Amino acid sequence: MMTMKNNKTKKYGARRLISIAMLPIFLFTTACAPEQASYKPTGPGVVDVMVPYGSGGGTDTWARFITQSFAEESPEIDRYQVINVPGGETITGTNAFVKSGVNNGQYLMITSATTYFQDMLDHKTAHFDFSKLEPLVINGTGAVLWTNGETGIKNVNDLRNAPEELLYGGMSASGLDLIAILALEALGVPVRGVFGFEGRGPTRLAVQRGETNLDFQTTATYLSQLAEGEKTGEVVPLFSMGIPVNGKVERDPNLPNVPTFEEMYQKYGGKTEHQRMAYEAFQAFVVSGLYYQKGMWGNEGTSQEVIDQYDAMVKKLNNDKEFMQKAKDALGGYQLISGKEAKEDFRKALKVSPETMDFISKLLLEKYGTAIH
Repeated sequence: MMTMKNNKTKKYGARRLISIAMLPIFLFTTACAPEQASYKPTGPGVVDVMVPYGSGGGTDTWARFITQSFAEESPEIDRYQVINVPGGETITGTNAFVKSGVNNGQYLMITSATTYFQDMLDHKTAHFDFSKLEPLVINGTGAVLWTNGETGIKNVNDLRNAPEELLYGGMSASGLDLIAILALEALGVPVRGVFGFEGRGPTRLAVQRGETNLDFQTTATYLSQLAEGEKTGEVVPLFSMGIPVNGKVERDPNLPNVPTFEEMYQKYGGKTEHQRMAYEAFQAFVVSGLYYQKGMWGNEGTSQEVIDQYDAMVKKLNNDKEFMQKAKDALGGYQLISGKEAKEDFRKALKVSPETMDFISKLLLEKYGTAIH
């Protein structure tokens, strides 16, 4: 586990779809890994699902839960076969899926924010374009930025006025942590990042031990692992990312007492051009990174029949109280979103202006030592 301390901040931190038929073999290669084995369908009644993440993680867990639920809803499908192909920060498996070209619903992909960001940041080995892929099912999530009560920070005003630079611990400056980084920059918080942690568990522990000052967790994790600490003052939630409702950001229903970043920005942000640019960048990445974070995807040209079937299943499951109760942990307390309905908003979020991309590139390189191209 990575541990870091900052002597300067002692006060703030000591411590499956429609057509079931055999498909031809598709040979694919990836730009960032040796040639992979040919794609061979598992067989009739089975939908193969590419997951470009390792087994056991959040996206893999979501994939296995949601595919089982869809199998139960569709008489044409016996089961879904999850295929984990991690590597290249999710680029290896995603390249392979897109290269296959399968678009009849028998071969799908489940992926998450990290992969979307590879596309948005124009990673040179990412040979995929999410504006051409077909979203079938989306599951958004909320997130919270919090601190250890021992920092003495009680709210965003304290955060902005910290007398010394604060430490934010994360996995990668160009991954999901980018959302938190941009939010902090937009608020004018004196902060620097420490990256390389292997997961959200280690970043959480780092703050609890006083090795860093700030951490970013999904709402589900925050509620299950940290919220109890609010009672003793050990945990202080500073702001949530909220949820989109009819074009506006509202408080997360799972965290009704925690102000949103949008509330805080309207109160404290926008004082400088740097803050305004950070805010614009945040708006692009929070949609794909959180609001539409996990998704099941079909390749370009996926038939309307497949799209409509998943749209119907999503709506049916969302109205099934028994399912929603069972799915509370897996879905983070949020309903599923039909990819058919979310497609245009998602594609709009992918269109980051050159000016915003330039700002992000310079920020990550000059302040956080991360080159994105």
